[in-house]
Amino acid sequence: MSLNWDIQVLGRVDSTQTHLQELDQQEKVGEGTVVQALTQTGGKGRRGNDWVSPMGNLYMSFLLRPDCNVEKAGELGFVIANGISGALTPYLDAKKHDKRLKWPNDVYIDGLKIAGILLDADVAAGNTLKSVCVGVGVNIFTAPDLAVSLNQVANQPVYVNKVRDQILAEIGKMYTLWQDKGFAPIREIWLNQAYGLNKPITARLSGATYQGVFSGVGEDGALLIKMDDGQEKHIHAAEVHF
Repeated sequence: MSLNWDIQVLGRVDSTQTHLQELDQQEKVGEGTVVQALTQTGGKGRRGNDWVSPMGNLYMSFLLRPDCNVEKAGELGFVIANGISGALTPYLDAKKHDKRLKWPNDVYIDGLKIAGILLDADVAAGNTLKSVCVGVGVNIFTAPDLAVSLNQVANQPVYVNKVRDQILAEIGKMYTLWQDKGFAPIREIWLNQAYGLNKPITARLSGATYQGVFSGVGEDGALLIKMDDGQEKHIHAAEVHF
């Protein structure tokens, strides 16, 4: 099943994620609804972090209603990352720039962050998944410290709304692949672009810290860390550092 995108462009909002979630709660929107803002006053990143939102970048959230359980919905982070990466590929000279996907949901170019993804699931009684609100931020013309913008590395002119449409088109393809074939092909595409694969990694959880080698991603999307004693840790949520 393909997605039909319904794009709404707003000048300024607190957060596209919050705005779309409110519309969803009011049952005013369907799957494929996209809310884009030119700037945000309270943009959201993962773990409650702020997403700085100056004019000139892409800030959008869109609604998905996958027919799956809550646990499987976590695979969407990989679906979305693959879509963003695919859309950015034509803008980069692969001989000059290295594009990678960092677990669980960031896109990096030359070791610097260019895009981030936020997933918020709406779960009903009985652990039933009602919808997933996906927030996407892409640095197009400006970037904070230790990050990069597409305009800095692109081999062609960059236009925010053109990049938006390319990203949505690629996400649509990956979403259909995921629905038709499951997580396996999505995982393979993601691993071929994985940041830090087979390199030392530190994963910080609320109650523990693990250090080892990033050995891959499990069939459920878990981060796999090979420890010094040969054991393999499966991590589902953590802050990771390479």
